[in-house]
Amino acid sequence: MGCSICGTRTSARSLKARGGTNLTLWHCAACDFDFQVHDPTADLTADKLDDSRLKAAGLDIPARERDFANGLAQSAPYIAEYLGVADRGANVLEVGCSWGYLLKLVREAGAVPIGVELNRVRAQYVNEQLQIPCDLSLEACERRGIRFRKIFLLYVLEYVPAPLSYLQRLIDMLEESGQLVVVTPSLSDPLKDLWRNEAFRRFFYDQHAINYLTPRAVERLVQRLRKSSAVCTTRQGYSFVNHLSWFLTGAPRTTGVVGGDNFVSDILAQLRPDTVVDGWGGAPRALAARLAELIADLDSNYRGVLEQHGYGNQIHLVITR
Repeated sequence: MGCSICGTRTSARSLKARGGTNLTLWHCAACDFDFQVHDPTADLTADKLDDSRLKAAGLDIPARERDFANGLAQSAPYIAEYLGVADRGANVLEVGCSWGYLLKLVREAGAVPIGVELNRVRAQYVNEQLQIPCDLSLEACERRGIRFRKIFLLYVLEYVPAPLSYLQRLIDMLEESGQLVVVTPSLSDPLKDLWRNEAFRRFFYDQHAINYLTPRAVERLVQRLRKSSAVCTTRQGYSFVNHLSWFLTGAPRTTGVVGGDNFVSDILAQLRPDTVVDGWGGAPRALAARLAELIADLDSNYRGVLEQHGYGNQIHLVITR
């Protein structure tokens, strides 16, 4: 089987995906890239992703209202980082927009949102409830003939057959100097490779996720694209507490965040000095504040070291046309 990035001959191995499904994974040593050879589009359209991603791992599938609230919270940092005053009035596309939470924030930021979502129920919600145009395919969006200032591809690239040509299509939809923002899980994951957690290794591979990219694989991918520039970094979305939980329990916990968690912020909220009463149980406010500081510093340093060595669990790629 030829690598879907460089065409080099690859090697295969069999393993069990999350939930016990058998799959064949192909590996390109030249690109440091793992991939499956099948098209998950039909299952994604039929809303089967959460069955394999969450339900098969023993996690609850959130109701739409909770999913939307979680999505708003997760989307806010993307808006803060990638949309500015200069983008007001500009066209912004999100491919794989789900219920449209990021698009809602795009509109509130003053830009013009458009979505692409394979799932018909979610696309209908975006069109009718949010009153934001949403197409059922990238082909339909391309037929609009619109050029975009920003395109977001957040946790979607891992499900896309022929990732090279797909990214090029998105770049071609940008206006001059427009940017494509891509976030995808990293195959170079600290829980899998550094902690060597076997339970997480079994959890890591999903039957519908067909592309598993390392930073090196992304660099090889970017080299083959027509673009002006590209910047690739890794970010550590999961906290030290999450990794410690995997070490102790060998099982995932619901976080409400794709590729991250709020465990440390929840701990810090619990230890806020204004929630501790002097004398109650003998716990002074100063001690609570000191513990909160220690935990925050540990987590920040932990994530920072992983990111410095290219081992954040998320790959962030910004391509400029």
